[in-house]
Amino acid sequence: MKLRARLALVVFATAVPVIAGVVLLRERIQWAATEQGLADYALDRMQGGGREACEANPAAFPPRPWMRPGERGLPPRGLPPGPNAPPGPNAPPGPNAPPGPNAPPGPNAPREANPARQAPVGPAGEARGFPSEAALAVEVRTELWAYDPNFVSHNPMAPTFPTAIREALVAGSAHASAKWFVPSQDGIAVGVPMPWRDGPCAYVLVRRSQVEPPGALLSMLLGPSALLAVLFLAMMVTAGPVVERIRRLTREVRASAEARYSRPADVSGSDEVTELARAFNAAATEVRSNLEAIESREQALRSFVENTTHDVMVPLTVLQGHLTAIRRRVETGSAVERTTILEALQEAHYMGSLIQNLSAVARLEQEGTTLACTRVDLAALVERTVARHTPIAKARGIVLEYAVPPEPLAARSDVTLLEQAVSNLIHNAVRYVEPGGHVAVVLARAGTRFSLRVLDDGPGVPAELRERVFERAFRADSARTRHPDGLGLGLSIALDVARRHGFELELRAPEAGGTEFELRGDACA
Repeated sequence: MKLRARLALVVFATAVPVIAGVVLLRERIQWAATEQGLADYALDRMQGGGREACEANPAAFPPRPWMRPGERGLPPRGLPPGPNAPPGPNAPPGPNAPPGPNAPPGPNAPREANPARQAPVGPAGEARGFPSEAALAVEVRTELWAYDPNFVSHNPMAPTFPTAIREALVAGSAHASAKWFVPSQDGIAVGVPMPWRDGPCAYVLVRRSQVEPPGALLSMLLGPSALLAVLFLAMMVTAGPVVERIRRLTREVRASAEARYSRPADVSGSDEVTELARAFNAAATEVRSNLEAIESREQALRSFVENTTHDVMVPLTVLQGHLTAIRRRVETGSAVERTTILEALQEAHYMGSLIQNLSAVARLEQEGTTLACTRVDLAALVERTVARHTPIAKARGIVLEYAVPPEPLAARSDVTLLEQAVSNLIHNAVRYVEPGGHVAVVLARAGTRFSLRVLDDGPGVPAELRERVFERAFRADSARTRHPDGLGLGLSIALDVARRHGFELELRAPEAGGTEFELRGDACA
């Protein structure tokens, strides 16, 4: 859902309950005001002479129970009568008013029926001063009826006292109200207890019809609706530029993605959209850097796989040729040549070392790699490594020896990687020493450190190439001449492992000739 549609939906969902709440609140306030106004009207009328008139002739009280808005004695609809409201022609007289022909008897008048109180018979459908129900069905009127303490009226025209109002008054309420249903309209009925609580007018019931003026509901809804419309318009106007900036930023983000995040998004302003653009540019820079690193690694991996495939296939093809020659000689019953077996063994040994180096490279180049360092017995490590290379050394006529100290000597390291590094040093010496040569592995303690040296009496490394022998894929021309296959991984892996452990690996050229590699590091206590 779009932002503007979501905002419109939120405003609509908020406006409906707000308007409904305003309408309900207004109705409650209007109901309470009407109830209080009718209760005050009943007290004023009864205390202003209505009690005497009611007690004098309860069967005919009141002579005219209804009044219309605007008549004297009842203020216009919606305004409750005050204590100083002017009396109407049918209202009870005040203390200083002269008695009229229809005035109720005063306190000193004899209590006898007053013929003037009897309403004359009017037109058809009207008797005792009451218009027909059909004539009053659509009129706004207010009725007042008197009841005794048992909620029974002596006037035969009086309605039955509402049960709900009676229960509320019995419970002690100052006044109570309920709905009064008139044909084609609604009304309100209010029951009021009189201060004297005895006689035929102990309770008064005031009923009033409620006729809404034309367009009342529309006028009631117009104010809140107009306010909400203004708020909605202001919100849409405010959201317009924000939506447009978000759309522009979306287009720039897509363009940047198509350009592999090489083009940053436009950053202008100081609001949240600007912060979003800055965050995207920062993320795009990091993504671009990661993409470049991934592309570089993929290129290196492709090159590495190509070279590895070639270097593995060459010794594998040679090994297959030697094994085929051995099988033919076995099938013909001929003796197998020693050189053939030796060469097959060398190729198998080389492929094993190559695969181990590839595994070490993959582990060292993996991001987040941590060394599983433990206490490693260096003497045992030297013995295992020398034993692994002894068969191939003997097959080539090379003397491989080692020396370890009598006391225990250990270091904290990753045993797999450290053993691979030492194996590469020994393999490098055995591989490039001429047949009949010598290779020695010497482990010694030097104070709190250890020293592991691999020495040979081979041709050595020229001085101008000693700084590059640890580079990956670098191999001297003499090595390439004797062994054209190989990636040149062994010494680079050994140096990488030494540095990750905090050790030092150094290449030296002894005065007697040959090559010497020394691995140094801290020994365990």
